[in-house]
Amino acid sequence: MAEGYKDWAAGDILTAADLEDYTVKQSVMRFADASARTTALSSVLTEGMMSYLKDTDSVEVYDGSSWAAVSGGKILQVVSTTKTDTFSTASTSFTDITGLSVSITPTSATSKILVFARVSLSCGAGNSCSLRMMRDSTAIGVGAAAGSRLQATSRVSVVGTDYGIDATGLTLDSPASTSALSYHVEIAVQGSTWLVNRSDTDTDSAGAVYSRTASTITVMEVSA
Repeated sequence: MAEGYKDWAAGDILTAADLEDYTVKQSVMRFADASARTTALSSVLTEGMMSYLKDTDSVEVYDGSSWAAVSGGKILQVVSTTKTDTFSTASTSFTDITGLSVSITPTSATSKILVFARVSLSCGAGNSCSLRMMRDSTAIGVGAAAGSRLQATSRVSVVGTDYGIDATGLTLDSPASTSALSYHVEIAVQGSTWLVNRSDTDTDSAGAVYSRTASTITVMEVSA
């Protein structure tokens, strides 16, 4: 079975096999990957061409300048990291929560990345913290700039003692990239130390208030 692209010249014989392989079976051309497609079509690209890439199971159309996915809204890949160890900080400026990061390489520059994080937090009374989602060194899903106020994805303020809460964040990112991307969570605190995946007092006891927990960050590539 043939695959790829065949260019006929005037006077060439159109065989039954060629008709079957290059027209009937290839209304959408099949290629092993984007590199094979580029090699075959670089000199004959025409707006409206469609192709299927075997390595990513994706159908794309050439819009006159680039290939774009046509499987709108499909989840192409899911990557997740679960952090089970503890972390603490008293930093009033944003700092990484170590180990709460995930890497993903989009298959298409037109894809969106859906980012979800759940952070298990604890602190003493009268404290506040802000969480910020990051793509590499770029903050995403944060509020508008307003003077010297921190731009954050979510914020938590507490009044009780030995308080625990799961803080969550959800945002749809448009990185316009096919390079490896790192998504991670940063935290800034006020009042006292904030802790991740453990209680504030951390007594070695079987009581439910002193449990150890886990935090997660999950990213999903969504086709355009």
